Amino acid sequence: MSLRKLCINIFCVTIFMSFVACSSQKKLAKKADLAYANGEYLKAVELYEQLASDEQSRYIKSSYQIIIADCYRHLNDYRKAEIAYKKVVKQKSSREKSANYWYAYYLLRSEKYEEAEKLFKAYKKSTPRDPRGANGIASCSLAVAYKEHPTRYIVENVKALNTKYNDFSPMYSDNTYDVVYFTSSRIEEGVKPQINQVSGMNYTDIYAARFDRKGKWKAPEKIADSTVNCDFDDGSVSITPDGFTMYFTRCLQEKGKNLGCQIYTNSYRNGSWQSTQVVEIVPDSISVGQPAISPDGLTLYFSSRMKGGQGGADIWKIERPSENGVWGRPVNMGPEINTPGDEMFPYVRLDGTLYFASDGLPGMGGLDIYRVDKTVEGKNKPVNLQFPINSSQDDYGIVFQGNKEIGLFTSNRKGTRGLDDIFSFELPELKLSVEGIVKDLSTNQPIVEGEVTLIGSDGSLQSMKTKQDGSYSFKLEQYTDYIVIGSYEGFLKQKIQVSTANISDDTTFVQNLDLITMSKPVEIPNIFYESGKWTLNESSKDALEQLGKLLDDNPNITIELGAHTDMIGDANGNMQLSKRRAQSVVDYLAKKGYDIDRLVAQGYGESKPVVVTEEIAKQDSLFIVGQELSQAFIEKLPRASQERANQINRRTELRILSTDYIPKPEYFINQKRKLAKKTK
Repeated sequence: MSLRKLCINIFCVTIFMSFVACSSQKKLAKKADLAYANGEYLKAVELYEQLASDEQSRYIKSSYQIIIADCYRHLNDYRKAEIAYKKVVKQKSSREKSANYWYAYYLLRSEKYEEAEKLFKAYKKSTPRDPRGANGIASCSLAVAYKEHPTRYIVENVKALNTKYNDFSPMYSDNTYDVVYFTSSRIEEGVKPQINQVSGMNYTDIYAARFDRKGKWKAPEKIADSTVNCDFDDGSVSITPDGFTMYFTRCLQEKGKNLGCQIYTNSYRNGSWQSTQVVEIVPDSISVGQPAISPDGLTLYFSSRMKGGQGGADIWKIERPSENGVWGRPVNMGPEINTPGDEMFPYVRLDGTLYFASDGLPGMGGLDIYRVDKTVEGKNKPVNLQFPINSSQDDYGIVFQGNKEIGLFTSNRKGTRGLDDIFSFELPELKLSVEGIVKDLSTNQPIVEGEVTLIGSDGSLQSMKTKQDGSYSFKLEQYTDYIVIGSYEGFLKQKIQVSTANISDDTTFVQNLDLITMSKPVEIPNIFYESGKWTLNESSKDALEQLGKLLDDNPNITIELGAHTDMIGDANGNMQLSKRRAQSVVDYLAKKGYDIDRLVAQGYGESKPVVVTEEIAKQDSLFIVGQELSQAFIEKLPRASQERANQINRRTELRILSTDYIPKPEYFINQKRKLAKKTK
């Protein structure tokens, strides 16, 4: 064969092989595209990776790479998804905008906050109308803050329910909370696995497990009922509180065709589930799932990607007028709850509160669980449940034991037995108490055997005697308002208020009770006047408020308010000054609505100097217990001690005149007004 003929033959073979390779690539690409269109992401990603490895064109290769990344995202393989999106970002193709977001999304899940924040900012700049950019930026800070300041919930892996496969979406069977249904892709011994090309896992079924009297979970068992479990995916159960009606998701498939998911309902009769029926929500061509029935059975929440939403999967609802009524049209829960991301796995608590999972709202990464609160305006406000219920991975499918802060949820966080696991959570009972010392205000000494009474807004009533050191202590309940009353014979009662309504951490309220004796005048501390004048200083306000409270707590007393001056200045001038100061206090209380008949102003000038007590003696080593701080004594003291003595003599005192005053009707009207203000 001539050299010329040999070259021609080689050229023809090369052309033929190129044609065959091109034809083979096209067939492979067609299969890959069809698998992707049908949602068979496991099959699709294998084909696209083969195509990408054989492809020479950089542009076409990058096209395959973005689809590969999307497949891993749909398969919920966050590690491979992060690597795949990183490759797309590095290629800097026209698809970089969306890739920036998803790469940042997976960096956040990997707790690489600085890198994630940079990419979220780039995405926000390139796509300012998409709120996910701003929410992603916020998430980078919130994730750190939530971990540094965890809530009080205790979270544990329920190992008895979990396997190395997906175990998720727990649901209590009824209000006894001793049986839980959940969804699992576990492979049973002796049974050939049937891999779902959409999820890449074995087809899911509904299992049940019982919590026995010994406080342990019995081995889960697959529900052996063909009306509940079929040959394809079944799961995400919701059951009415009475345990007799079940709603669940079923996703049917045909070879090479994904038929989507629908919600089914079933009734428990004569010891088994019967009469499975499709809930007519939307046409069969639209997927709906993850049902959550309200406690009254009249509202069904679910998740769907149907048109008319905010983007991604949204929370929707349908309603009916009665349990036997016809379901209405689907209603989207709106932008207050739904985002361009995914909102999934709704749940309605016994009190009607809605919970759901979202990866589009600010959170810790992946799906976070949110509670829906109502604002003053009646709008829905999602509230992140924070760490440790939420993590940097997917957290969803929460259920509660009625009104208790105890329940179950799903997570694929670090420490799982396999993929998605069921976790328990419990909020420990708060340790709340009030304690203090009951003292004689005039001597600052503890009162032994004093009476302390605790009255709660929940109707509770407790009483105790103070100990040798004058101390008392009561345990408190959460969400309760209390009044603590201290009393002792010969002394006025004192009341203080404490509330546990907004307390979220262990708290001990320290409330000392300073009782005023009725046998002698008692100084009212912290009442100040302008120098040489009778005008009350602004800093006296708190002390005067406490004086008013004393009159409220003891409505049958009349009092004398006595003002005293030091020895400096003219005696007559000091007497007039003290009278005006005492009158200033009376006038203040009268303006506040206190009956003038209960108040007497008395000026003493410098005529009644203080007699040194043990407490006063502690202020100066030259002060002797029992010594009167008279002018003669003070003049013998050094200047610093003189000023100290003069300051002690300048005082306003309270003296009980009577305890049989009968309040006028205006008193009760004023008390009613004050109570109304407090309750607003």
